[in-house]
Amino acid sequence: MNPTDLADRYFACIREKNIDGLAALYEDDATFILPDGRAFEGKSAIREMHLDVFAAGSPVPSPINKVVGQNSIAVEIEARLPDGTIRNTANFYELSSAGRIRRLSVYMRGG
Repeated sequence: MNPTDLADRYFACIREKNIDGLAALYEDDATFILPDGRAFEGKSAIREMHLDVFAAGSPVPSPINKVVGQNSIAVEIEARLPDGTIRNTANFYELSSAGRIRRLSVYMRGG
């Protein structure tokens, strides 16, 4: 999968709360890093983290801007939280040669 298609599919799965579709986007040994520095290692741990986010009332992301590389993509995001507030973040994806997420780092603007 190319980086743009992967990012589009990722956000569709987040909006749909499609955990199986989301997990399929990750390599088995992928790493997911939150803005606070917490890292989740492996598809199983990443899946559980996403399930926790879904259970807590996940944000509804709207990609604003994408910067695409050969095996990477950075996406600026405006996410509406369940309480109606907006959070601005950026996701940085590193893809494997198979086109799945090897590493995803999330950064947040402001507090």
